[in-house]
Amino acid sequence: MQFAFGESAFTIDTNAEPLVHRGAAAIADEHGAVLAALRNPIGTAPLCELVKPGERVAILVNDITRLTRTDLFLPLLIAELNAAGVPDRDLFIVFATGIHRRQTPEEHRRILGDEIARRIRHLDHRCEDDSALVEVGVTSFGNRVEINREVYEADRIILTGEIMHHLIAGYSGGRKSLVPGVAGHRTTTFNHNMIFDPRCKAGLLDGNPAHEDMLEGCRMVEPDSLLNVILSPEGGLIGVVAGHYEQAHRVGCRIVDEALCAPIGEPYDLLIASAGGFPLDIDLRQAHKGLENACRALKPNGAVLFFAECPNVAGHPRFLDYVNQYGDEFEMEQALRQHFEVGGHKAWWVVRLGRMFDIHVVTRAPQEFIERCHLHYVNPDEWPARWADLVARAGPGARIGAMPHAGHTLPVLV
Repeated sequence: MQFAFGESAFTIDTNAEPLVHRGAAAIADEHGAVLAALRNPIGTAPLCELVKPGERVAILVNDITRLTRTDLFLPLLIAELNAAGVPDRDLFIVFATGIHRRQTPEEHRRILGDEIARRIRHLDHRCEDDSALVEVGVTSFGNRVEINREVYEADRIILTGEIMHHLIAGYSGGRKSLVPGVAGHRTTTFNHNMIFDPRCKAGLLDGNPAHEDMLEGCRMVEPDSLLNVILSPEGGLIGVVAGHYEQAHRVGCRIVDEALCAPIGEPYDLLIASAGGFPLDIDLRQAHKGLENACRALKPNGAVLFFAECPNVAGHPRFLDYVNQYGDEFEMEQALRQHFEVGGHKAWWVVRLGRMFDIHVVTRAPQEFIERCHLHYVNPDEWPARWADLVARAGPGARIGAMPHAGHTLPVLV
């Protein structure tokens, strides 16, 4: 069984019970599927009827932390816009970086592909630049929605991205490309502050305040079209939806549930799991999503050997600050309730897991950082010995599972 680690993988021979998603057949004709979705949208007119010559069109795309295969669908989307009379000079691409770091030109090319990167103007969103933001309204939750000014002033706005389960918003994709993708730091911070609400969880939209807050913000802007893909853990296309940012997204979420949920009869004593490799383990902030999924399948105080390379370590400076400044999740929660800080919330979440479960992380992140997170550090060259020790500790009769794609697999007790 393959367990991804960055852009490589470990091949592990184990008798552990496979804990994998239901799966879905890969789409053989990926280009055909994208074009069919674009030309038969859900809840909107197709692009050829929607856009007009002379209009400026903003296309929002995911950043390097998301495995989206933008280079697959973006040339097809742009070709449809060109055919509708919108030339390259009237298009611009905005990376929906949210509160993430600025990207390098090499990362831009990797996401877009060389040809599109040369042809179309592209830029990173800057969430902390007030001069680049415009306030568009206040949600019923009290969130002041500030949006990238250039995106807001475009004649047409097209959202793109990938839909998968999301720990706070229920699902990624859809409205999330706009809020928080190209929202101001204050808007994102307000929304992320909802993590303490138990209704903010993977697989839930209705009644999820984080999702509903994002959706209200998106409605204030009313983007014109959406193109979202659903990918297998290996990166194969298993679904694609286009059309209205809410209606098409809902259809995509159903595809995600059908393909990426993993029904389990009872929790496990011990798991061996991978975050899913690059970019899902680019840092602990991203790898945490797979770790959370793995822990959902464990008994209380259960153990997991978790592969997450994390070359960028924490992934956010405040994450690092919080694990250095506070002793446990209780101190972190108190600080966050007094003054919420994005990045700090991820530290709270990871440390909380570290105190609830016995987590051993195979990683290239510094040992001191991992241990400050209340996790156990495992050198990548020494994981076999640690796994053997965990199996011995679990004892005969223990329920042991193998979860090679934790970042894409949502365990569901049935």
